[in-house]
Amino acid sequence: MILLNPGKNKRRVVELPGDTVDTNLQRWLKDHAPSGGIDTLDPAITISAAARITGLSDSALRKYESAGLIIYHRTAGNVRMLCIEDLGRIQMIQHLIKKRGLNLEGLLRLWALLPCWEFKDCDREKNKDCPALRDSERPCWVLHNEQNGCEDWSCRKCEVYRFGAYCTEDMKEVLRNIQNPEAGK
Repeated sequence: MILLNPGKNKRRVVELPGDTVDTNLQRWLKDHAPSGGIDTLDPAITISAAARITGLSDSALRKYESAGLIIYHRTAGNVRMLCIEDLGRIQMIQHLIKKRGLNLEGLLRLWALLPCWEFKDCDREKNKDCPALRDSERPCWVLHNEQNGCEDWSCRKCEVYRFGAYCTEDMKEVLRNIQNPEAGK
């Protein structure tokens, strides 16, 4: 949870995904948060600012994108922009790499196990050629980008992309609940 102070005598709380919020992120938000309403998906942070906030280099953040771990917003001039949720995702990636010993390929393969078709309630017959049903090495948003996966879905707004990374440590429970929905109740 982050407390934003957009103006005099106005305070607002914004919920961010994840349990930990880096103090650099808190400081940046305090100094740069917009005075109006804020949407956690609005592109508002350059990759250079994100590098300062997260303590990673610009090239490391670009590598996360090229590996398929994150999808940045792009301006008309092709400048990478991040939203608040992207910062939370980067912190989650850092946690999984540093504390859990995963590497970039391991993260992709783990996230590829998320059955997006179940979460989105896809019609299996209609989508029988969907690459996400067959590929166990890359998550659906990477496949969508490479092979035009699911129709009419913006991956940046999709719940599987936005929140799938946060269930990484509970993957077995997530998969069990999908196989047996009554067990999760």
